[in-house]
Amino acid sequence: MSSTIPTHDPAYWQNPYPILAEFRERGATAYNDSGDLCVLRWDDAEWAIKGSDFINEGIERLENRGFQPGDPLHTWRSHALGVMEGPDHLRIRKLVTSTLSKRSLEPLRPMIRQHAHHLLDDLLENRKAGQPIDVLQGFAGPLPRRVMMSFLEVDGEEMNGAEAPLADARIPDCFGPQVTRDMRDTANRAIAQVMHHVGTLYEKRRQVPRDDFLTRLLEAEDEGGRLSHPELITLFSTIFGSGGTTGSAIASGLLELARHPEAAMLLRNDPPRWKQGACEETLRMRPGIVELPQKAAHPLEAFGHHFATGDTIAIPFGAANRDPDRWDNPQQFDITRDPRVFSLSFGLGAHFCIGQAMARYTIEEALATFVERVPDFYEAEVAQWTPFVMENRLQSLQLRVD
Repeated sequence: MSSTIPTHDPAYWQNPYPILAEFRERGATAYNDSGDLCVLRWDDAEWAIKGSDFINEGIERLENRGFQPGDPLHTWRSHALGVMEGPDHLRIRKLVTSTLSKRSLEPLRPMIRQHAHHLLDDLLENRKAGQPIDVLQGFAGPLPRRVMMSFLEVDGEEMNGAEAPLADARIPDCFGPQVTRDMRDTANRAIAQVMHHVGTLYEKRRQVPRDDFLTRLLEAEDEGGRLSHPELITLFSTIFGSGGTTGSAIASGLLELARHPEAAMLLRNDPPRWKQGACEETLRMRPGIVELPQKAAHPLEAFGHHFATGDTIAIPFGAANRDPDRWDNPQQFDITRDPRVFSLSFGLGAHFCIGQAMARYTIEEALATFVERVPDFYEAEVAQWTPFVMENRLQSLQLRVD
């Protein structure tokens, strides 16, 4: 076995979990091919994410991949919640949370199911006899975008102005281990377009306020003052782009259900009972984001290593989320597990994902609706995963249906 986790090997990305499990059995940490120290066990990972000794890596990860101050993506990321700590992080999180809390997310489930049924109507009615259906392009991918458009109360033109550039740029790829000059140029062009487009949307809402999410963000304020213009731009464009990761999780769940027809049958027969378990097991087995980078907030000893301030670690979710000290038979997809035994897929503590409820509801309703409408489905070809990116993303998902 290699002495380092082989993240530079394309084959690793097709099924990294047995390799991570072997390294985890050998020790609490291991280095990967990029020289990152990876924390592999649940207890260590949970402590690092929840505590204050380690904090989010910040903008350094992008800088290590060739992005410089002044680059549009560098500017955009510098104002994101994910890289902020301290008072600014608390201020923006409070403002956003209060804005989101003005509407309950639970009543959105019928809207999510309606979009899911409409997509399946088109996908199933237009399929050719004997041919598989493209579930990634026809269902899993577009569903979160339609849900987000309804939730944010933006029209198709407003959505597409930010969505189309982000789709071309694949921003999560820019955090991966192999970032090229072309990827940086594409991402910078796309983010520049998105920031300009979102800025025009905010200006429209300033001139003609509406009862929608954009206007509520403009109006949100507390003793710390309003969100700054760069913060508004980054926040809303991040929400715009979040559907891509949710779509990847839906595709992952459908792949697991195709491979485990007994789980699909359970979900089909009693969706209210099992849809949460199906969602949580999908997130545990195939988290939307591959790993969480962090850095030491001060000098300390941890995991058998000495850390100076700013020294980094990576937490591969595929290791901690499958730790047998937390789950029995962790390599098995099992929707009957207690969903309250959470995974790390949405983070923990101060940086717990603020959009996790919307993502979870969309995944739950997508999986339940699909198995309801499609009584029997299985892989038409062996699914392939995109290597070297920070998003667990299938290259395609072709399913045969009966």
